[in-house]
Amino acid sequence: MKAQFLSSVLLVGLIGCCIGKAIAQCPFDPTVVGNQQVCPDSFTTLSTQSYTSYQWYSRSFPGGQSQPIPGATGQVLPVGYDQTPVYISVAATLDGCTETSPEVLVDGLFFPPMLVLTEGAFEAGPNGEQVICAGDTLYEIVLSPYTANIQWYNGPNPISGATNDTLVVTQPGSYWLTASPEECLNFVGVFDSMFLHVIWGDAPGCSVGVSDLQNSVHAVVAPNPAQQSLVVEMETQEPVELTLTNTMGVPVFRTFFSGTAAIPTGELPAGIYVLSLLMDGRRGVRKQVIIQH
Repeated sequence: MKAQFLSSVLLVGLIGCCIGKAIAQCPFDPTVVGNQQVCPDSFTTLSTQSYTSYQWYSRSFPGGQSQPIPGATGQVLPVGYDQTPVYISVAATLDGCTETSPEVLVDGLFFPPMLVLTEGAFEAGPNGEQVICAGDTLYEIVLSPYTANIQWYNGPNPISGATNDTLVVTQPGSYWLTASPEECLNFVGVFDSMFLHVIWGDAPGCSVGVSDLQNSVHAVVAPNPAQQSLVVEMETQEPVELTLTNTMGVPVFRTFFSGTAAIPTGELPAGIYVLSLLMDGRRGVRKQVIIQH
C-alpha cells in the first residue's frame, strides 16, 4: 500500500511538472520597433531585438488571419507604401523557446493634391488666366502641408531664390512649383496640372486702380506691394478722403487731399491692408500689400 501511494505521488508530480513546462512562457518579450507611418513611394524598416531566429507575420487590415511572410526570417523587415495598411508581428526564438510579439499597425501617409491660393491685384480671365496691370503685383501662395523643399518655376526654368511658400509675381508667365510635406521630405508634390498663367491686362482696364461694383472711384495706386511709400493719383481734382485700414479693421492712416497723395508706409508692419477712398458720396476700396523693408 505504501509503495502504491508513493507511485501515485510520483505520477502526480510528473504530470504537474510537464503541465508547468507546457504552459510556461519564454523569459523574453519581443516587440516590433520602427516608424509605423510610411511616406508615399517609399518604405519603412521594422525590427525587433536580437534573438536566434525570426519569422515575421502580416494580417490584413481591418481583419483576417495572421500569415507568415515568405522569406521574412531576418531581424529586420521592410514594409512598402503599397503594402499598407497592414498589421505586423514577429515570432522570435531564443534557446529553443519561441515567443510572438504584439501586433503593430503600419499605415501609409496620405496627402491631398497641392493647392495654391492667389492674392493681390489681378482679375480672372475667361480661360482661368490671371490678368495683371503694369505695376501691379499678385501673390501665389502654396498651402499646407506642402511647406518644405519648395521651388517655383516660370515655364521650364526654376526661379532663382523662389523657395518659400509665397511667390511674388509682377510679370506675365506660366508659373508652377514643386514641394514636399514636412513629414515626407523625399516625397515631391508637383503643381502643374494647370499652370498659373499670368498675362498683361489692356490699358483702359488697367487705369482703374480702386473701384467697387456700384459707384466707381477712379484712381491709380502704386506700387503694390509698397515699402516706404504708396502714391494715389486721382483722375479729377475733387476732394478725397483716404483711409488705410489693417486686417483688424483699425485705421492706421487717414488724410484728405485733391489730385495726388503720398502715404508713408515705411513704419507700418508688413501685411495686407484695405485702402478706401471716399469722394462725393462714392466709395472705392482696394486690397493693398505692404512688405518688409
